[in-house]
Amino acid sequence: MSPRPDDQARTELRDLVAQAAARRTAERERIESEFWQEIDRLQGRYHGAQQDIADALGVKRNQVLRQTKRYRVADQDITND
Repeated sequence: MSPRPDDQARTELRDLVAQAAARRTAERERIESEFWQEIDRLQGRYHGAQQDIADALGVKRNQVLRQTKRYRVADQDITND
């Protein structure tokens, strides 16, 4: 059985776990942003694409609209259905 850790070891471990959690959160946010920006581009492919995307994702059309607006790149000019 390994010895009990001292306070320094516990502090280092907590710091490393906090850093790993922060990286995970940042990556999730980046991936979520990239996903909805791609969906925003795709919904401009044809009239009614937004509803088809919502059906494919299993969500309401309104959710697609809200999420794409939330993550939209400022210089992107796409009209929604």
